[in-house]
Amino acid sequence: MRRYRIDLPYTFRPPKPWDWLRPAAIAVSDARFLRKRFNVREVVTKGWERVAELARKGDSVLLAPNHSDHADPHVLVHAGLRHDLALRFMAARELFDRGAAQSWVLQRMGCFSVDRDGPDIAAIKTAIAVLAKGRCPLVVFPEGEIYHHHEQLDPLHEGVASILLRVAGKLPDGREAWLVPLALRFRHDPEVEATFGERLSRLEDRIGWTPRPAMPIDERIIRLGTGILSLKEVEYLGAAGQGSLADRLDAMCRQLLEEVEGRHGKDERAATPPERVRGLRYRIRRRLLDADNPPGKEERDALQEDLDRVFTALQAHSYPGDYLLSDPSLDRRAETIMKLEEDLLGDCVYPAGRVASAVAGEPIPVSRMLAGGKITPKSSTELTALLEMELSALLTRA
Repeated sequence: MRRYRIDLPYTFRPPKPWDWLRPAAIAVSDARFLRKRFNVREVVTKGWERVAELARKGDSVLLAPNHSDHADPHVLVHAGLRHDLALRFMAARELFDRGAAQSWVLQRMGCFSVDRDGPDIAAIKTAIAVLAKGRCPLVVFPEGEIYHHHEQLDPLHEGVASILLRVAGKLPDGREAWLVPLALRFRHDPEVEATFGERLSRLEDRIGWTPRPAMPIDERIIRLGTGILSLKEVEYLGAAGQGSLADRLDAMCRQLLEEVEGRHGKDERAATPPERVRGLRYRIRRRLLDADNPPGKEERDALQEDLDRVFTALQAHSYPGDYLLSDPSLDRRAETIMKLEEDLLGDCVYPAGRVASAVAGEPIPVSRMLAGGKITPKSSTELTALLEMELSALLTRA
């Protein structure tokens, strides 16, 4: 199983865009990643003309897409180039930590890093500066994690709305701030169905089971998922749970978070599992990196094990118990198998072609809402709720 053990010091990487390099770099991205790695054969865009119009006007535009696939950034830069938009991205620090060459390319493409588990002041200031300058839309993924369920939105971070609100009230006359919900969807070619059996056999073999190729696909997926959950329940809770799959996933997430919070404290403002996970990671990593009083080996091992526990809690949260059962469509089957592959094997495969849709919704006029008294500079909760409602509705039509 994958583990999340980042215990390296964080260094902020600012954007250093070479926009003249952008077309060539995106051509490489399309060939090497979008088509070859992620098997995206077509990108369909809708609503981007309005985004381009606002950007050319010099307005502050924040694009807020759902985040359910590793190909998402590549789809967005492709769509941006198609509409002559030089996008800027707030990107997870892990992408920059993979090597100096990748960090260099990301920065020249206009990306800057963010530490998702802590108060990254440098990233926030950079985002505000990009928005204040205008013309280059800023992309921030408000879900924060990749969940592999395109038709169901996870709770959004309020940081996206908070950043834009800090800009919206300070723009000069004639310029406005806009929050744009952006729905990303991937639809699989029917030929992907022929790959399900072999891929499930590989996953069954991975956990020591005899593959069951004669079993119906949906039954195999649920059986495999239940088996993996039982293994993790025994590992962390001492025994396999009882009840529905959804209830067991929720119980495991809750119990693991409560156990680790009992050792490292709880942020009372953190309401959702992802928020609680981020708070725990921040506190654990701060202790791991304490240069004045470094932890000994025994404590370090215990801290690393707690990082494993909170990551497992997040994994449990990221599997909606009824996502496949409520609508066992081709795309939902493919997404669920991809997620199981990533969690069990460390990577997922894309054996059949896909069509990506990037649909920009109606821009939310944040400056006008402020001027009209509908929201205040502290209305990040209300603006996030509006974004979540608009983005959820957009996903059903994308």
